[in-house]
Amino acid sequence: MFKLLIAEDVKTVRETLVRSIPWDRLGLSLLGAAENGEEALALVEREEPDVLLTDIGMPRMNGLELIEACKTRKPDLRCVILSGLNEFEHARQAIKLQVQEYILKPIDPEEIEKVFASVVAELRKEREARSGSRAERSIREELPNVAEALPQKEWTGNLKKKKLVEQALRYLNDNFRRRELALSEVAAEVGLSEKYLNLLVKEVTGQTINHAIVRLRMEEAARLLKDPANRIYEICDRIGYADQDHFREMFKKQFGLTPTEYRNRYL
Repeated sequence: MFKLLIAEDVKTVRETLVRSIPWDRLGLSLLGAAENGEEALALVEREEPDVLLTDIGMPRMNGLELIEACKTRKPDLRCVILSGLNEFEHARQAIKLQVQEYILKPIDPEEIEKVFASVVAELRKEREARSGSRAERSIREELPNVAEALPQKEWTGNLKKKKLVEQALRYLNDNFRRRELALSEVAAEVGLSEKYLNLLVKEVTGQTINHAIVRLRMEEAARLLKDPANRIYEICDRIGYADQDHFREMFKKQFGLTPTEYRNRYL
């Protein structure tokens, strides 16, 4: 049985959700129904639900703010939005927050049952996958380039989180040489907020996105420095740095040597 929390400020809608949907039959245990975002966030921290069903337009903290705050604390929380047509413009932001589904009011119990049956099925699959060492090994085998470029802590957590991090790191591996590369671009690539992506990558790899970019650039610079045909100012430009002094500073911080000292050691 998975745990569900409801956040809805309209009393009639809240009571309908509690009483009209056969949550037990769907494999969900209803923890409670909060009437505002702050109350819901407190329940998330205390009860650690698996699924959140929330309205958007709530007092104190709206549904999107609630989801972002919850994801920071519990990244694998499944979130479903139930909202009115006049708030549908928020759907794009909901997608970026990895919301499972965006259900429009008025309430259709049959649609809600269908959505949550799908959510529970996905949760069950992930629970089974986490218990199998074969699935863990397959994830490690899917990271050939990134695994070589970045030292990684022991992989823990669910497969979806790992897949998202894998996607972000692959994008870094392909684009770290570009000067304009930024966290916002990587976050957009995987459909997450910048803050949540950074937290997720750090949880899995032990590094922030910016640290990963710097490390990739410095390792590429070290490789290029071993060829005397590559001039230092050219290397600086090729790995995305406009300022040679900044490049020199970052390289020395990484390897304990300036680029010139490093090159002399290998010539």
